[in-house]
Amino acid sequence: MTDRTPARAAGTEGQLAEIWGDVVSRPQLGKAILIGAAVSLAVYGIALETIAPLAATPAIGKAVAMLAGIIGCIIGGAICARAFRPKRVVVEEVPTGAMWQTEVLDQLVQEGGPIGKVEDLPASVAGEMKEVGLYDLFRDYERNRARSGEGN
Repeated sequence: MTDRTPARAAGTEGQLAEIWGDVVSRPQLGKAILIGAAVSLAVYGIALETIAPLAATPAIGKAVAMLAGIIGCIIGGAICARAFRPKRVVVEEVPTGAMWQTEVLDQLVQEGGPIGKVEDLPASVAGEMKEVGLYDLFRDYERNRARSGEGN
């Protein structure tokens, strides 16, 4: 279940919104829309006045101007990408044994019963778990539960 209530940003960025699975600043989104529209319409208008009259037919001239307007959208996007840097920090590696990981495993045990032993896993599954860094987490969790007397 996801909470659709907008969250307040900690800084001066204003409210945040989720759009297409990404979190953005609403004020910066508004500025980006205005910049994109202004640049694309300006490029379209300039192309319509300068390049379109040189075309063989008016239809081709308008099509070329529209293509220039699309290129203007890309230019506007590049301007906005430089002006409004991403707010998130991507962490590719989480240290094993983090408190939240143990809490998730505790919740799995409470909701679904024992999680089993990593030694009982097929070699292919154990290999995949090692690749993504989950094997050691489950093994350590299992050992800690055995030490504390909770066992499976």
